[in-house]
Amino acid sequence: MDNINKRMILRYLDGELSEEERLEVESQLHLSSVREYLDTYRNIAEVARQQGEKKTWQDVQELEAKAVRAESQSPSSTKWLLRGMAASLLLLMVAFPIYWFQDEQRNGRLFDQHYQAYQPLGGATRGESDADLLLPQAFEAYYEQDYDQAIELFTKASTQEDRPYVWLYLGNAYLSDEQPQKALEALQRVLTYPDINRKTELRAHWDLGLAYLKLNNEDSAARHFELLQNTEDYGGKAKKILQSIY
Repeated sequence: MDNINKRMILRYLDGELSEEERLEVESQLHLSSVREYLDTYRNIAEVARQQGEKKTWQDVQELEAKAVRAESQSPSSTKWLLRGMAASLLLLMVAFPIYWFQDEQRNGRLFDQHYQAYQPLGGATRGESDADLLLPQAFEAYYEQDYDQAIELFTKASTQEDRPYVWLYLGNAYLSDEQPQKALEALQRVLTYPDINRKTELRAHWDLGLAYLKLNNEDSAARHFELLQNTEDYGGKAKKILQSIY
């Protein structure tokens, strides 16, 4: 394969080649060797995502054990078929970390594509009943994208104005400040209020899904997006993300 190696094909599948490199690969797709590698690694990526490293290693061990038994019980062709299958899975074991890393990149890209700092609705006031003016100052810092200051002020304000929307903004300040783990704690607090309004509840689920996605916890992210997939405000976006991670 002229100037094309396996790593280039991996990067081609993940859309990471430069325009020049992409054209170089595509110009040689007529070659059976290139198409074979392309199909092989596409299948490897799919299996790796579905079953993971631990299950793949178990499969390799089972195939090797069958190959050993086949040496005395079956024709040599069966033995070598089993050996070949085991070798293919070992290749997957090598490729899996690469694709796992690419999945982490994908989740980060999905977060970047869909996250936007929460903007207040009409009912969200700036410092109602706050004698020390912490909330107005917190909102001012938030609007100015001074998220470190906003986090400090919203945290202080939460002890005086214990309302769901304060925790929602605190969670968004953490997300905007690249602190998804701390965002989870604040956003989960939002959902503990029995009198939470529907818009705030939906936004909390949306932000929790994105925070888990940022942390590469796809199962937890999916649980929140699944709750949103039939809603008017978030349904389309939630379904798109679910299709991407499953």
